[in-house]
Amino acid sequence: MVAAPRHFGPRISLFYTGFFVVGGLMTPFFPVWLNLRGLTPEQIGVCLAFPLAARLLFMPLGSAFADRAPNRRFAVIIFALLGLLFFIPATLVGGYWPILVLTGVATATLGLTMPAIDALALTGVRRFGLDYGKMRVWGSISFIVISLAGGVIFGHFGPASLSPMLIGGYAIAALSAFLLPVTPPEIRAADDAARPEAVSARSILMSRSFLVVIASTALITATHAVFYSFGTIHWEKLGFSGGEIGLLWASGVVAEIGMFAISGRALRKVTPERLILLGAIAAIVRWSLFPLATDLWSSLALQMLHALTFAAVYAGMQLAIARDVPEEKTASAQGISQTTSGLALALATLLGGPLYGHLGAAAFPVMTIGAVLAVVVLMLPKGAPRQPHSAGEGGLTRLPS
Repeated sequence: MVAAPRHFGPRISLFYTGFFVVGGLMTPFFPVWLNLRGLTPEQIGVCLAFPLAARLLFMPLGSAFADRAPNRRFAVIIFALLGLLFFIPATLVGGYWPILVLTGVATATLGLTMPAIDALALTGVRRFGLDYGKMRVWGSISFIVISLAGGVIFGHFGPASLSPMLIGGYAIAALSAFLLPVTPPEIRAADDAARPEAVSARSILMSRSFLVVIASTALITATHAVFYSFGTIHWEKLGFSGGEIGLLWASGVVAEIGMFAISGRALRKVTPERLILLGAIAAIVRWSLFPLATDLWSSLALQMLHALTFAAVYAGMQLAIARDVPEEKTASAQGISQTTSGLALALATLLGGPLYGHLGAAAFPVMTIGAVLAVVVLMLPKGAPRQPHSAGEGGLTRLPS
C-alpha cells in the first residue's frame, strides 16, 4: 500500500464539511431568500430547477476540465471560486432574470466539485486504504449542524441574515478547497491508465429489471420537488420559528443517515424492488399527510419518512445496480440512474412552482402521483435480472452516509 499524502483523509473530510455548509443553508433557506426578493412561486420553481438542468449540461465540460487540470484540487478550487463569484452579485442585483442566471450558474458550478472530489476520495480508497464512508459522513454531519445553526440565526436576526449566511457558505466551501490534498503524479497516472473504457447506455439498459428500477427511482425522487422548493415557506406560514425549521430539515438528514447505517443488514433481507416499493408507499403517506401536519411533532414524524422516501429508494437503486450490472459498468449505470432522477426532479420542480402558486399546501399531495406511478412501474413484469460478471456478495458499493 502506497503511503498517503499528509492528512489525506481528514482534508477530504474537511472539504465535504465545507461543501455541505452550502447545502445546509441553501436547501432550507434559498427558496425563502428568493421569496423575499419578490419572486413568485412560479419563478422560484424555475430558479430551483435551472441549476439541476444546467448541471447536467455543465457536467461533461467540468469532468473534462478536471481530467486535464494539473491536479484535481486545482479543478475543485476553480469550480468553488466560480460558484462564490457568481453568487455574490446575485445578492446585489434586482429582477428575476439576473437572479435566475447568477444563482443558477453559481449553484451548478459549485456542484461540479462533487465528481472531482469523489474521484479524489476514491483514489484514497483504492490506493491508500481509506474508508469512503468515514470521509463522506462529515458532509451529512455538517448539513445537520448548519441547518440547525442557520435556523437559529434566521430566527434571531430575520431576513437580513440570509444573504450574508449564503455568501458565507459559498466562501467556506471555496476556502476548504484550498486545503485539499494533491494526488502524487504517479498515482494519478496509474488511476487514469486503469480507468475502464466508456460503456454505452444501450448495453446497460438492456436489462428490463434495471429499467424498472431507474424509472421508479426517478418518479419517487421527483415527488420531493414541492417540498424542496416550498417546505420552508410552508413551515413559516404555519408560524414555526427559524430554529424549529432548522430542526425539521436536520431531522430528515438524521433519518437518512440512520437508514444508511442499517441498510447493509436490510439489503440482505429484501429485494431492491421491495425496498423501492417501501419508499413509494412512504411517499404516498408523507405527501398526503403533509398539509395536515400543522404542529412541530407531527411535522417531525413525517420528516422521519425521509429515511424511506429518499434513503431506502437510493439504497434499493444501488443494490439493483450491484445485482444487475457488471462491475466494470457500475459507474455508467449510476450515472444513467442519477441523470434520470435529476431530470425528473428538475421537471417536477418546474411544475411545482405553478402548483404551489395556485394550490398552496394542497400542492404537496399532488406529488403522490409520482409515487403511485412508481408503484405501477414496480408491478410490471421485469423478467429475470441479469447476473453481473464480477459483482459478487461484496459487489454492493458502500452507501454514502
